[in-house]
Amino acid sequence: MALGITARISLVAVSAAATTAACKAPPPGEPTTPNQIEDSAGVIIVENGRPASGSRLGWQVGPEPGLSIGTAGGTDEFQLHRVDDALKLNDGRIVVANGGSHQLLVFDEAGNYLTAWGQRGEGPGDFGGSFGTDGMTTNLFWMELWPGDSLAVCHAGSSVGPKQFVSILDTQGRLGRRLNLARGSDVPTCRDVLAGGAILASRRVDAPDPLPEKGMNRAHHDFVVLAGDASRDGMLGRHPGAETFWHWEDAIYDGTAFTIMHPPFQKSLVWAAWGELVVVAPTERYELRAYRQDGSLARIVRRENDVRSPTQADLDGYRAAQAPEGELTDFSRSRLAAWNALPLAESFPAISAIEVDLLGNLWVREHNLPGEEGRALWTVFDPKGLVLGFVETPPELIIYEIGEDYILGRVRDELGVEYVQVWRLDRSG
Repeated sequence: MALGITARISLVAVSAAATTAACKAPPPGEPTTPNQIEDSAGVIIVENGRPASGSRLGWQVGPEPGLSIGTAGGTDEFQLHRVDDALKLNDGRIVVANGGSHQLLVFDEAGNYLTAWGQRGEGPGDFGGSFGTDGMTTNLFWMELWPGDSLAVCHAGSSVGPKQFVSILDTQGRLGRRLNLARGSDVPTCRDVLAGGAILASRRVDAPDPLPEKGMNRAHHDFVVLAGDASRDGMLGRHPGAETFWHWEDAIYDGTAFTIMHPPFQKSLVWAAWGELVVVAPTERYELRAYRQDGSLARIVRRENDVRSPTQADLDGYRAAQAPEGELTDFSRSRLAAWNALPLAESFPAISAIEVDLLGNLWVREHNLPGEEGRALWTVFDPKGLVLGFVETPPELIIYEIGEDYILGRVRDELGVEYVQVWRLDRSG
């Protein structure tokens, strides 16, 4: 494909019975009329058209947050640091997974601090280990509601040895039980919790041994559904993870090695529990595969999408934004050499994130092309996989939960101070 040329994807159903054409976009707020078929294996395939450019659902996000937790000064309870997740309990309290303190911070619905659960350590109800990312821009200290009015918290262990825990707490922070997902040398990472209490987990299967190859690398991950006691239930297959770029001049030991964990136009992997199903999707194409807990494929949801390839100017713009100013140190020289060695990607990703709201709708965020960095545009699918339309959210908001009438997430100000915010969501339009 010539660089810079826009091409239209023609979506073809995986069936000998039919092929489909792009669907005409409906008025905002109404589902598209997709071509839905069932193949010989019983997989439902839904082909959606793209909503009209510039259109929006009638749903409205408030012009400013209705609640903001956090401050640049004040008491320690409000010094949020490395917030990894947040959710609302049924009684309106907000629980924040604060990775910096290894605690769950609890606030009332007005944002007043109430208490903290846990601490760094190995004791019952503690949350130890190194929190952060795992190469797929995802945090490793998060929580979801668990059946029976409880809370499931995913976290690591702080002592030597393979540890990946899911702690089940009641709504007062009392520990009910703790599951270690590790089985010998097999240490899957917990990813999500399904509606019935099963756990979605994954395991990296082709980590560099002993060293990565020079250039672009992309590891693969086996996804598995674990029962509520952490026993294995169903395999969801092997999926490509996030790209990373490794560069060195002559040898990786010569002091010039540098890794770019998030290269420009990075291809990655997204996932979400969608009721009793699990969606796992590489970001380079607009195809969402939903699996049953036993690992069988239940549904494929596609949406018409324009594929565009980056130009050399796009890549040069990224490099210019990253270039250090002033005299180069040895470290920055190796960094600059890696930036200059970056290859031009074949295409931009199609999507960048997915969320499932508490009503069962699937939200899929568009990948921002160069010049679109100041927006966050989502395509909303209903629980059957039908496109409802576009919704735009505050671009700086990292979304953790979408309720019936609110969006809960995190922002950072220009000083890097973190805030957990609740924004009003009006679905009546």
